[in-house]
Amino acid sequence: MKNQKRNLVISTMFQQAGHATGIALGWGLGIALITYLLGLIISHNLESFLVSLQALPDIASSILNVLLMAIFLVTPYTDFKWAIQNGISRKTLWQGRILSLFLMTLVVWFIAQLVDLMNTPFDLASAWHSLLWYFGLSLTMMAIGNGFALLNRRWKWIVGIGLPMACLVLLMMLAYSLVGLIPALSASGVFKSIIISNVTGWVILVIYLIIVYALARFFNNKIQLRRD
Repeated sequence: MKNQKRNLVISTMFQQAGHATGIALGWGLGIALITYLLGLIISHNLESFLVSLQALPDIASSILNVLLMAIFLVTPYTDFKWAIQNGISRKTLWQGRILSLFLMTLVVWFIAQLVDLMNTPFDLASAWHSLLWYFGLSLTMMAIGNGFALLNRRWKWIVGIGLPMACLVLLMMLAYSLVGLIPALSASGVFKSIIISNVTGWVILVIYLIIVYALARFFNNKIQLRRD
């Protein structure tokens, strides 16, 4: 029974994503194609028009990337209300949404790799790094979306405006405080070895993914029905 409900969550999310993708691709590619046709009518340059058409796969891939992030940013509360109406627990909803995230991310990443093959040869290292970036961004959007789902409309505006400003101020303060430490840190052999080590980046990435995953799940478990 739990597996059926989890699969229902996954299939529903893919149906929603497919509907949104159809609309977004239709508008995005349609506007691009109309623009190219207008350019052809004005310039009568068929060669330039055919070259412009080669950009359509890149546009489609970019639209899919934006949609992937937007879906998990804006839908958590709607998905939660739908789950409550269908007798689906928070745990099952989380399992379905996180599996949907991984599957959708893989699909969008794979399409992006196919598009890239039109311009550049396949590189395993860059493809692997790209996949990790996709998962990291998707999880980040899910964590932010789940966090915003806890807030009413007023607090969404307050947090949405205030939090980026606060982060910017903190980053500026951190950068200012580090300016005086740079000479001392640069002279440290241990610090240099840490910075240039390939392991450092992987450790930071793993820690970041763990934190974002934990936040996304914590916020998911705290979502409540509200009146706004």
